[in-house]
Amino acid sequence: MVSARGAALRALVALARGEQSRLREALATKGLEPRDQAFAFELAHGVVRRQQLLDHVLSALAHRGLPKDPSLMVALRLGAYQLLFVPGMPMHAAVHETVELVRGNKGFANAILRAIGKAIVDRPADPTAFRRELSLGPTRTFVLPMPLPDDEAEALAVLHSLPPFLLARWRGQFGDDGMRAIAAAATSTPEVWLRVGAAVARDAVAKSLADAGVETAPGEHPRFLRWTGGASPFRTPAFLAGQFVVQDPTAFAAAEAVPCSPGHAVVDLCAAPGTKTTALAERVRPGGTVYAYDIDALRRQRIGENVARLGLGDVVRIVGDAKQLPAADAVLADVPCSNSGVLARRVEVRSRIAAETFGELAALQRRLLAQAIGLCKPGGTVVYSTCSIDSEENDAVVAAVLADPATPRCERVASRLTLPRAGDCDGGYFAVLRRN
Repeated sequence: MVSARGAALRALVALARGEQSRLREALATKGLEPRDQAFAFELAHGVVRRQQLLDHVLSALAHRGLPKDPSLMVALRLGAYQLLFVPGMPMHAAVHETVELVRGNKGFANAILRAIGKAIVDRPADPTAFRRELSLGPTRTFVLPMPLPDDEAEALAVLHSLPPFLLARWRGQFGDDGMRAIAAAATSTPEVWLRVGAAVARDAVAKSLADAGVETAPGEHPRFLRWTGGASPFRTPAFLAGQFVVQDPTAFAAAEAVPCSPGHAVVDLCAAPGTKTTALAERVRPGGTVYAYDIDALRRQRIGENVARLGLGDVVRIVGDAKQLPAADAVLADVPCSNSGVLARRVEVRSRIAAETFGELAALQRRLLAQAIGLCKPGGTVVYSTCSIDSEENDAVVAAVLADPATPRCERVASRLTLPRAGDCDGGYFAVLRRN
């Protein structure tokens, strides 16, 4: 039987070898108990979220160089992550259970992981020793075997496992304080937010979840609950009855910005996985229709699953051919982007994002926004949204499309940029355009 650590190891090796591009898909392991599935998910995502820092530590201790074998390298990262970032993890469990996963070089793996454990001391970290000490909590500190780089942006790149060019880009757009806050958010464990259906009371859903052992807390928005602990909410009667869906408040804000009412026709232009689609569908009922368009058949299937579970099939039409999209009262263009606002959640993006990514995506985003405007009736509204925080994908795209003489005349009536906040929300952007 595969253990949680074994499942995480297998998924991470598949990612390292290029056999999978999405960690969530690589982690699709059957046979694990729910608690073990959650632990495997935490370990795998945590390792990718902290990989550059883990490699910095391991390279300082592996005097003959880091191993070339992906399986051994991943096992070392897995053990190091448990020792440093899993609260309450006993050293013997992290070391022994991880070494058991290693087929060869067990002695090497054991020695490296024990050296990490011995460098953890029971005292608060010295706040002035940022480059040499890593705080593991109020009373635990890891003394780094090799200091972080002198330059702050380069040090933050290692500490938060981010490409250095991205830190420099954030510094240029948001200043030093913004750069630090965004980097910290990128390595935080993201919150799980439950968006309660419009037809049910939040308190009733919270009580139903509590009866099933799920701990929640109300969010600032009246439609949201934060999952804070206890059992998983995803096997509960409330979930099966379609009383909630997982969605971050920042993503919901973009759907909420679309002005639609019962009877309206709305197009969701890049709809998968359908969470925004369902938010729109709740508002056009009765008599309205949301046309959920996506070019990917597998992703359209996910839209269908969400729509069916939430009982919104009467108002959602899933479309795979853009020629079938009608002129709409409102259009939501939630376009593909760099995911720079959701790096804590989409951890594998770290290894794919490059300096040229933004310009390449902006060209696609301009085409999609122009398409959305073309689908919108005169007098209607287009909402352009991304889960990026980068100006090249956001304000610059909107400005370029509005300035294009080939674009039907529109005016921007509102826009909002939300920066990611550790322990709170994702980052994202939307702009509201009215077609004249």
